[in-house]
Amino acid sequence: MKKVLFGLMLLAGISAGSASAATYNLGTLATGDTVFGSYNVGAGLFSDKVNFSLASGANLEGSVGNLELTLGSKVIENISNLNVALYNSSGTQLGSGTDVTLSGLQPAGNYYAVISGTGTGTKGGIYAGAFSVSAVPEPSTWGMLLMGLGLVGFTMSRRKV
Repeated sequence: MKKVLFGLMLLAGISAGSASAATYNLGTLATGDTVFGSYNVGAGLFSDKVNFSLASGANLEGSVGNLELTLGSKVIENISNLNVALYNSSGTQLGSGTDVTLSGLQPAGNYYAVISGTGTGTKGGIYAGAFSVSAVPEPSTWGMLLMGLGLVGFTMSRRKV
């Protein structure tokens, strides 16, 4: 009985030590690129959360990458199955992968990304990521574009005559 109890306690200690989670807050993302990281994770499974906000409607892209460190044949830092999943404030998943591009306008509000994987190096792994926010063109910009295309079309049709 003592051996079974000891075995269960040992197993619980190993499984509790193999997973990690951290939360990072980036605040409100401005138009352009926001780089986050480099974050160290221990060996084993991890699932980190990155909170951020958009001040106004924008197009949003996210990407995450692994920094592998090898000395000779020994892998010191590496992450396998690295993934980023983007969510809105209500918990709806908007996209996932190592590179995520959300098509269409994303409204102002709070969002979060869950970055997960497995630290496989002797020291775990290191990852970094980036979000790219691009402004949505104003309606007057679209109007000018359409007017310009109309003028080009009119000019081309006049040349054929």
